[in-house]
Amino acid sequence: MLIKRLLKILLGTYVSPTNFELFKSMLDENIEHQSPMYGSGMVGYEQVLEQGNFYMSNFSEVTFEDARWLPGVNEETLQADGSVRVYGTWKGTSIATGKKFSVDSYHYFVVKDGKILQSGDFFDATGMVMAVRADEEATE
Repeated sequence: MLIKRLLKILLGTYVSPTNFELFKSMLDENIEHQSPMYGSGMVGYEQVLEQGNFYMSNFSEVTFEDARWLPGVNEETLQADGSVRVYGTWKGTSIATGKKFSVDSYHYFVVKDGKILQSGDFFDATGMVMAVRADEEATE
């Protein structure tokens, strides 16, 4: 339960008002993260910070709704392994355009010594960004 509480705090750093410094303090510097960004794959600490900053700086009124928390399992034994996963829906508004988004997501986390050592985000990040982009201006 302590890990789940820690992870709720981590996800809460993205919720308005955001808290980048708290987010940063919760990551292990050796983190391995599966990025939701197209073509990124597995990324490290600096890229996780960049992605976190992108979301925190470009969106407001952010919420994480309908969270369903589950224990992570070992892929071979299918036994609980101490990791945690969560399904939910992110909602918010683009600061630049005022357009709203809603995107279903799946996240997994491995925590070691109170820090996030491994994580992954699975959602349509590209679709979310495209949905809130500025309208194309008509060319004459």
